Amino acid sequence: MRCPRCGSVLKQTTSISGAPSTDWLECSNKVCNTYVDTYHPMEHQASVHNDTHRIIGNFGSYGTGKTKTSEKELEKHIFITPNANILVGANVSSQYEQTILRDFEKSFPEAFLKNRNVQKQYLDFINDARLMLRPFDDPDKLRSNNYSLVIMLEASEIQAEAFHQLKTRLRNKAASLYDPNTHTTWDWRKLICESNPDSGWIRSDVLLVSDDIIQHGRFCNEKYEQIETDIDPNISTHVASTDVNTFLPDDYIEVNSKGKPDWWIKRFIYGSFQFAEGLVYPSYANCIVPTPKDFKLLPKWKVIAAHDYGLQDPSTFLFGYIDQERGKLVIYKDVRTNDTSVQDLADLFKAEAKDVQIGQWYTTPIIDPKNNKRDYDKKDLITHYQEYGVSFQPGYVNKEARLFRLSDYFEQGRIEIFDCCTYLIKELKDYKFKPRSLDDKTNAKDEPVDKNDHSICALEWIVMELPADPKRLYLDAYDAKGRSIEEKIKKQNYGGWQLGDPEVEELDSAFGIEGGDLYG
Repeated sequence: MRCPRCGSVLKQTTSISGAPSTDWLECSNKVCNTYVDTYHPMEHQASVHNDTHRIIGNFGSYGTGKTKTSEKELEKHIFITPNANILVGANVSSQYEQTILRDFEKSFPEAFLKNRNVQKQYLDFINDARLMLRPFDDPDKLRSNNYSLVIMLEASEIQAEAFHQLKTRLRNKAASLYDPNTHTTWDWRKLICESNPDSGWIRSDVLLVSDDIIQHGRFCNEKYEQIETDIDPNISTHVASTDVNTFLPDDYIEVNSKGKPDWWIKRFIYGSFQFAEGLVYPSYANCIVPTPKDFKLLPKWKVIAAHDYGLQDPSTFLFGYIDQERGKLVIYKDVRTNDTSVQDLADLFKAEAKDVQIGQWYTTPIIDPKNNKRDYDKKDLITHYQEYGVSFQPGYVNKEARLFRLSDYFEQGRIEIFDCCTYLIKELKDYKFKPRSLDDKTNAKDEPVDKNDHSICALEWIVMELPADPKRLYLDAYDAKGRSIEEKIKKQNYGGWQLGDPEVEELDSAFGIEGGDLYG
């Protein structure tokens, strides 16, 4: 290769590590003093490099080159920003020491390094730019500096508080330039969040509020339920699946998918945010539907409701109706309040249920069975509500059975949730099983993390009161052998009963009853 400036031969340059640089070449003509970066970004990497948003989420599955992209953003910022103050970190120091720092040391030319302090973990460069490396395990330690560039590695493992703290520290003016002649300002301050997809704060605080979401790869076709009023014009997100990296071996996806659970493949190979690690109900997003305009309960729909009572925790009422024609349970209302007396909760329930007609309830509203004893003059909670004119029945206790039934409803598409039920939807996004490693071969049962599941518990109690198929929502009569009388009648030709007066014995025979027992 030839120098683009003087035409002399380019040679390998020495990196900070002391070895030949993995990316950089230098001109053999020492007077020329030209350095050339041989890095050629793939399309999805170039998209990040060209992104002008202040905050960028770079999320992708394994093998997408996220760290290489961050490393090159770091190098670019050093070169174009004299006096820059750069912070690179992760939840623990090993996460940056063994990834971006190691790659940066092998790539960046030693000629541009002025000083390095290993103990205090910073590097100074000849243009007075400084790179600091810090663990982000304590957000309070991030308050003392102003930065021009921040890179968060494995961001999903970092506390959300650290992200919001770093946003306020992104105010170093070294990465801005003002031209008084044209009154033009250039500002290239940047915060990059790099991570695998996850259902935590990187989804809620970055992805879903992004002004622009760019998807890369044939597996990235997810729809994200954004709220227009929450969108931040300073934030963008890039999501990539493993197949975008054309330099990976042909069998990389096959080899790394073998023996892995479905959620793992969808998250770490497909780049899915819906199937984040350990999500209890990963199919919930497919069941969210827009709330109809001017929605009204139809008299033909049976209504069902559940209540999760809380003292310090929120109290929740969840309302649904059963559309037998379509075989759907539809959750149409999710009401939540805090620090409210039982009397006020009873009044709230009556107000929210005022559109339910007499006889329209499928069953008595349901309440948490564990909350049926409270110290109100030694009365249980159900009795206490009855004093204010509201009756509840205890919900189904067995958690495992509830998980199976609700999972079936989601997987079979037998449930719809109006998008106005924001409390329930947020809980479903974050509801995970307790972490277990992939090599855990024990027979221990998977259990959800017992927090922030108030509306979810109410939904589980609701589905436990319903048949497996909502289309079969009727009360039937059965004979002594457990056979449906209604079905037996349909099999006989008794169309004349409405007009005739059949003998008692004939009816009894049809029902398998002897001696007129049916009529006493």
